[in-house]
Amino acid sequence: MVYTRDCFFDNLYSNTTATMKKLLLILITLLSIHSGFSQNLDLSKMSKKDGFIPFYLDEEKGKIYLEIDKLEWEFLYVNSLTAGVGSNDIGLDRGQLGDTRIVEFRKSGNKLFLVHKNYDFRAFSDNPAEVQSIKDAFAESILWGFEIAQKDGDKLIVDATNFYLQDVHGVGETLTRSRQGSFRADASRSGLYYPMTKNFPQNTEVEMTITLTGQATGGNLRSVTPSPDAVSVRQRHSFIELPDDKYEPREFDPRAGFGSISYMDFTTPISEPIMKRFISRHRLEKKDPSAAMSEAVEPIVYYLDRGTPEPVASALIDGGNWWNQAFEAAGFIDAFRVELAPEGMDLMDVRYNVIQWVHRSTRGWSYGASVRDPRTGEILKGHVSLGSLRVRQDYLIAQGLLQPFEDGAPANPEMLEMAVARLKQLSAHEIGHTIGLAHSYATSANNRSSVMDYPYPLITENANGELDLSNAYDDKIGDWDKWAIKYGYAVIPTGENEASFLKKTLEDTYETGHQFITDSDSRNPSGAHPTSHLWDNGASASDELTRMLKLRGNRMKSFNLNAIETGQPQALLEEVFVPLYLMHRYQIEATSKVLGGVDYRYKIKGDNQPNHGWVHNDQQEAALQALLQTISPEQLHVPEHILRLIPPRPFGYGRNRETFVSRVSPIFDPIAPAETIVDLTFDFMLDGARVSRVYLQHLQQSTLFGLNDMLASVEKQVFKNIKSEDITLEIALMTQSKYVDHMIALAKNADVSNTIRAIARGRLRNILGFKLNSTLSNDAANQHTSYLSDKIKTFLTLPEELIIQETLKSPDGSPIGMESMSCDFDF
Repeated sequence: MVYTRDCFFDNLYSNTTATMKKLLLILITLLSIHSGFSQNLDLSKMSKKDGFIPFYLDEEKGKIYLEIDKLEWEFLYVNSLTAGVGSNDIGLDRGQLGDTRIVEFRKSGNKLFLVHKNYDFRAFSDNPAEVQSIKDAFAESILWGFEIAQKDGDKLIVDATNFYLQDVHGVGETLTRSRQGSFRADASRSGLYYPMTKNFPQNTEVEMTITLTGQATGGNLRSVTPSPDAVSVRQRHSFIELPDDKYEPREFDPRAGFGSISYMDFTTPISEPIMKRFISRHRLEKKDPSAAMSEAVEPIVYYLDRGTPEPVASALIDGGNWWNQAFEAAGFIDAFRVELAPEGMDLMDVRYNVIQWVHRSTRGWSYGASVRDPRTGEILKGHVSLGSLRVRQDYLIAQGLLQPFEDGAPANPEMLEMAVARLKQLSAHEIGHTIGLAHSYATSANNRSSVMDYPYPLITENANGELDLSNAYDDKIGDWDKWAIKYGYAVIPTGENEASFLKKTLEDTYETGHQFITDSDSRNPSGAHPTSHLWDNGASASDELTRMLKLRGNRMKSFNLNAIETGQPQALLEEVFVPLYLMHRYQIEATSKVLGGVDYRYKIKGDNQPNHGWVHNDQQEAALQALLQTISPEQLHVPEHILRLIPPRPFGYGRNRETFVSRVSPIFDPIAPAETIVDLTFDFMLDGARVSRVYLQHLQQSTLFGLNDMLASVEKQVFKNIKSEDITLEIALMTQSKYVDHMIALAKNADVSNTIRAIARGRLRNILGFKLNSTLSNDAANQHTSYLSDKIKTFLTLPEELIIQETLKSPDGSPIGMESMSCDFDF
């Protein structure tokens, strides 16, 4: 009985335990379902915004919920900075566009992933397995994982608040990179910005106030933020419908002047290039494709920021509308226009091309950005940002040249006219980027044939010394621009092959004498192209430098108190004098590139462009002589009457980035301006790549001068006998010392060949043989000579620093032609 009863209770306990486990399992499952798909959200109490992706706003709790009813459906995701930091040096401007991504929502259990699709590697095949294999070969990026808060039929409701609260624009990273401190987004000080959170049929816009907190360590941030340990900006998230498939991509050509998109197509036949490239441009179609001239189906319209003041606004509209000339040349009637934005327009809305007038604490770059379809290169939104302080630099240049404030006279209207003329050109230039064009820097040498160049004001002087500023900037679109727009936008005539049409367009472009050279060949200080430079003028860089030196010298002779208005601190003369003294700085860079220069194009096999070749010796000799002028004491010294005019800085007006450095503070340093130019000229002339080319060109073509020839000419100028014993003497001695320093640096430069380093050491030995300044009895000059000799001897007699020339990396050979294998094999 006992046994029987014990068995009974054991069985009862066992059955009860099993039942409880089942009940517990059911309860856990129900709780899991509850927590995963239902938070009992009362959506009726929230504000719903219908549109592209509907969302609900719970303003009481500061939350936003997205309603997703389409999965694995592609759209664009763009982030932007709607309210910025205001420092050019930091680079976080109002209206700055961020990344453009193709994304889609994918469901995984109780999560919804926002996936950034990888369009850099593609497949166009009828074989699904082939397409899938390429898709699986390259990673995608899951940008966010949303927990599904509620399911409403086929609609998924997700809490997107934390997604929108992230620092998606990377403001914290930018602050760290610019050495302003370490910052992270603070959710407690961040939230929805309701006035600019809205929905439209083709785009959903959500804007957030994001506060980043940390410890500010940089002066740039401190100068623009009231409490620099807390930086509050506004960031925009835009979900945008992709355009239809009616846009026809146009192939990229390096000669055409357009920016591009590119991707690898792994289904390309082996005999064809695997990398595909297409230009970026707006969609523009003719109402009558068969007509030589036709109106556009939908014109390209740009809207100007209503916050732009006059006369700036009118100038920007005027300059922007120059582009209609280019579109007319491409066969369109009134296909492009710029107008003032309607009141209330959201400039960040992807539906509008815009020109923003952006303020910063210091002057800086303007730029043209765009939102593009990554699949095709179609530009969906052109977005121009123009820095408001840039115009003041042109005004200052004119002020220093004209010196107009005699006897309290009002400002000469020519100053504002020149500044406004620059604004027109600037508007056209930046819009050019947003319609697809790259910089075209060789065009200033061809009668200013493109607004896509960087122009320095072309100011002329007559025999009586009178200045003419009326032609400082061009007042129309350039001939190169018209050819470029024809390549990018012209409708191919019915029955004509597109490739043939584009080929002929380019051949006609270059037949008329145009060429296209852009940033990589023009911004590089070591550059070799003789005509593609920034901020230069003239068909001959050296002729223009010589002309500018003469004009500059004349204006310095006349420089006086009339350069500033009555009532201003007299020390502010320096701010006006600086751009006058340095007005030739960019022409120095342009002229230096002629030395060891190579005239070349982006040539395609079989086209009608000339072959590359060394710049003619006569041009190089002219460039060398012009550069030597820039380091002559006569060109470098600041006239004595100017030194007497510029007093020490008054209280409240300290030295700044627009003034010369002074080694003799608090007074104006009479040597510092000269030192600035000497370093600039030697930096360019003695650049490692440049001197290497000068050496090489003589080996290849004996009619061209070699490196020893060039350095001998420099030394003849630098170490010529000095007769004066005034401040000109100190400038000459400084120039000698600078030359020695630059030659020592060249002798130690690991990026040049051993031969170049040997030549540099040899030239330093030769300098020791000079009887430097032998005609002078000046103690300082003699002491300088001894010091310079000691410096050279010390360098030459030091144990040779082992600067092993870096082994050049051979072009990639793997997996074909490998010399060794690092992986293991099983046999």
